[in-house]
Amino acid sequence: MKVEVAVADSAQCKKDVTIEIPADTVREEFEKAARAFAQHARVPGFRPGHAPLTIVKQRFRKDIRDEVLGSLVPHALQHAVTDHKLRVIGNPEIGELNLNEGEALRFTVSFEVLPDFELAAYKGLKLTKRTPAISDEDVDRVLENWRERAAQMVPVEDRASQDGDLVSVNLSGVFIEPPGDENMDAEDVVIEIGAEGVQSEFTENLRGVRAEDVKQFRVVYPEDFSSPGLAGKTLDFTATVVAVRRKELPALDDDFAREVGEETLDELRAGVRGGLERQAEAHAARQLRESAVDELLRSYNFPLPESIIESQADELMRELVYMMIRNGVPPQSLRGMDWEERRKEARERAERDVRAALVIENIADVEDIKVDGDEMDAEIERMADEEGESAEALAARLTKEDRLSSIENRLRYRKTVEFIVNNAQIAEETITGEEVVEEVITEDIEAEDVIADNAVADNALAENALTEDALTEDAAAGAQEPQPTPSEP
Repeated sequence: MKVEVAVADSAQCKKDVTIEIPADTVREEFEKAARAFAQHARVPGFRPGHAPLTIVKQRFRKDIRDEVLGSLVPHALQHAVTDHKLRVIGNPEIGELNLNEGEALRFTVSFEVLPDFELAAYKGLKLTKRTPAISDEDVDRVLENWRERAAQMVPVEDRASQDGDLVSVNLSGVFIEPPGDENMDAEDVVIEIGAEGVQSEFTENLRGVRAEDVKQFRVVYPEDFSSPGLAGKTLDFTATVVAVRRKELPALDDDFAREVGEETLDELRAGVRGGLERQAEAHAARQLRESAVDELLRSYNFPLPESIIESQADELMRELVYMMIRNGVPPQSLRGMDWEERRKEARERAERDVRAALVIENIADVEDIKVDGDEMDAEIERMADEEGESAEALAARLTKEDRLSSIENRLRYRKTVEFIVNNAQIAEETITGEEVVEEVITEDIEAEDVIADNAVADNALAENALTEDALTEDAAAGAQEPQPTPSEP
């Protein structure tokens, strides 16, 4: 089919394409469609398929017109995209279509397109691999964390509460400034007296209490308080003491080692150190890959299609909300969140992820980096183990949901980043193991939270009221790899 095409830039990453289909081609398509209708058309006074073509055209004018448009427009669009090598994304915006038999069909289409850019140097990047060194103190911190988690809560009845005790209270909070917010009520909120991060007003007023005591006090939260539902607000609290308990930690000895699966304390220490060292190496490798992408992106500032940025930002926002709901953040805190700021952060992250995906996809094309069947099988096996189903069942489900290509894209992205790292100039640096230990401890705490999820939801806002770092500030910016941008059709 002969088509005349004119392409013009209308905006960054957007093309206006004017397409003209000659009158002869339009006429032929009308004739073809009319004849097809005539073969089966039922027209009063004529046997099926024997009505004159002129009557069929008159009686089925709209249907024939729709058939012609449905044939001509997609073919014309495909010609325009292929002939001009347009890297189209999303759905086209088609202007008004004035179609008349015997006349040329001329219309305009707007496309978003992937940007064109030249690859900068990606071999020989100067990177630094920072590997944490695990010390005896790091091992001790992990073991102490395990002891804390294994502690028995022993009732305190012969004295008042003191620093280090756990005080359970039924808490009622009334919003004073600004007034009118719904009261905050929670039962059996546990507060560790004097613990790091606990609001000082809670420690001061609940130190020296016994069961059934009632304490009333006011808390003025700063504007930058980490819990959005409480930041900048003033509350009057009434705390009714339910119980006072102290933690009784198990002795750090061979018996404790056997409780966690080792025979002796020395073996337990060695096991912890080995685990931390493996975690340290994984941490260093992960940070190295991230720094490689960051260094790579310093050379690029090309424009990005708006629809992809918005779609990726939407996904990041969904992940943030899901994470907060899963962790028991109540609706009141969600309503108090500065969603405009969160959206801005998500958009910045989305721009970085999309730009990285486009650059790395181009590098993969140049270097002919592919994902083979064995690599796909191994990834599906890994995912199946995580999700608790057979690899065959997962593969069938992914095929049905048309998600295999996204997994292949993700693996190709990883392989390409590894290629960049393997071709970089890497300096070695040793750092402390503090960050790795925090990761290990945090993972342990999160595992416990999942188990106790039903108890978290009711008390989440109340517990946010106690601590200055209850909510993670950069929840939206996970360490996940950006999803590679889908290839153009």
